[in-house]
Amino acid sequence: MEDNLNKGEPLDNDGFLESTGDWSREVARELAALNDIGPLNESHWRILEFVRTYYTEHNEGPPIVKIAKATGLTSKCICTLFPCGVAKGAY
Repeated sequence: MEDNLNKGEPLDNDGFLESTGDWSREVARELAALNDIGPLNESHWRILEFVRTYYTEHNEGPPIVKIAKATGLTSKCICTLFPCGVAKGAY
């Protein structure tokens, strides 16, 4: 899976997509698997979609309190869904 991701959608040294235009749900699933997250469920997708929208509008990732408010999930729940951390997992 990592080989396919790296060939089609280049990652930077921190493991993030180099271009946000390369994002897709399939790429998100592959990145989640690489980071031991998932399988992705409805709550994961709510967070991921909010983070994408926020990043597009502000050119930076949202703080966890904004994610929690926007998705209706607690910070604890978000951290459980993304055990590697929101910055690594959801961004």
